[in-house]
Amino acid sequence: MKTRLVAAGGLFFAIAAAGAACSGETTTETRTAVEHGEVLFGLSQLSPAPGNKLACIDCHDADATHQTGGSLAGATSRPSYWGGSELTLLGAVNHCRYYFMLADTPWTGEEVEARAIYAYLESLPGDGAAAPFSIGSVVDPGPGDAGRGKAVYETACASCHGAKGTGEDAITPTAPVLPDETLAAHPPASYTDAERRLVFIQKTRHGTFLGYGGQMPPFSLEVLSDAELADLLTYMGVP
Repeated sequence: MKTRLVAAGGLFFAIAAAGAACSGETTTETRTAVEHGEVLFGLSQLSPAPGNKLACIDCHDADATHQTGGSLAGATSRPSYWGGSELTLLGAVNHCRYYFMLADTPWTGEEVEARAIYAYLESLPGDGAAAPFSIGSVVDPGPGDAGRGKAVYETACASCHGAKGTGEDAITPTAPVLPDETLAAHPPASYTDAERRLVFIQKTRHGTFLGYGGQMPPFSLEVLSDAELADLLTYMGVP
């Protein structure tokens, strides 16, 4: 059975064309733009890039802990985005699609998917206030507690990197197994312990930016405190 989506005003119709085994019958499911946008919010297909496995909800799940993107409730009413560097919601969405979802071609805003995502975001109640986002001075947070760090890992890291030490259930094969693969890429023969720790700290705070590459978003101090970062590094056994 093949399914395609077509738009008509504020409605989206999923038309399923049955094969010969189904006697050639056609069924039609009607969705509103809001309903369609909510579905798309959880799908990686918002980016056509073959290597992308990320969806909006992976960074913007309002019910999860340590979400790098924060809640999007009221986002359509905000005066600016990305810490004030982007003035339009479309531009902000395209930044996410480019930096984190590997999409090379920006949306124009006329696409069915773009309109549906906007309709869904517009339906989320909120005053439009953006969550605070600050990085601060990137310094070694010192020793922490491994027990607390395990909980931090499970809510901040496991959804993308999978299980510590094995990478089991990682969202994408390109996410390094933590901490093993990152430590192996920075061997003690070439890096001091302080430099190896800094690799983890800088990547956590800056994500894909400042030349670090990959698809990882940055963790602000509001999302992941220095104390939690210290616990996380201790749990992972970073020297």
